[in-house]
Amino acid sequence: MREKNFSSVRKWVGENSDIDTTELFRKFYDQASEVMTANSIPQLVLHLANYQYKSAFVADHEINLVACLTEILADCEFR
Repeated sequence: MREKNFSSVRKWVGENSDIDTTELFRKFYDQASEVMTANSIPQLVLHLANYQYKSAFVADHEINLVACLTEILADCEFR
């Protein structure tokens, strides 16, 4: 994620498609202050909340997770 490499993020999601997104989103939230700039954390929280809500309705959770991570890549700055 730090390198903002979409292809590697998409590949990782595909290889880890059995991961629980609720746990993953929580880990992002808990570790945000360690890996992101302070200005990026509010945007991260909005993305996580949005995609956590959407995960209850999506047909394909892998696509939903890739979409979430793509928005985080685009909008958030990593240290």
